[in-house]
Amino acid sequence: MTLLDHVVLQVDDLNAIGDWYDQVVSLAGGARTFDTPTLIGYALPGQPAQLFFSLATDPGGRQTHLALRVEDEATVRLVHEFATAAGAEILHEPRLWPEYAPDYYAVFIRDPAGNNLELKCQASTARPTLSTQPITPARPSQPN
Repeated sequence: MTLLDHVVLQVDDLNAIGDWYDQVVSLAGGARTFDTPTLIGYALPGQPAQLFFSLATDPGGRQTHLALRVEDEATVRLVHEFATAAGAEILHEPRLWPEYAPDYYAVFIRDPAGNNLELKCQASTARPTLSTQPITPARPSQPN
């Protein structure tokens, strides 16, 4: 597993940066694999997109979006707890993001430098259900 999952950089002119990176990434063996009016992404063959550019949303600066891949949902929640205790701004609480993928589980946090830090994982497919019944210890069996 890799630590870096993807990076999103904000730009003023998505068409110009797209024209530039279409050439640069193709020379590196990759291609544009994600294309919307406000976001484009690039990948190497057989790999998910890792480099994205979006239209700038912060007129006074450039927010960088950095996504780190972690092992599981528990780790996503642990980082959320750390960030909350450290006083970080929580941009989006840990949850599934089905608009990205059915098993995309992530939290979005503002880091101390003002960047949008995402911690993500592939959610487990077996979703545990919480019981409303109290848990009682099993009684030892009595001999007949």
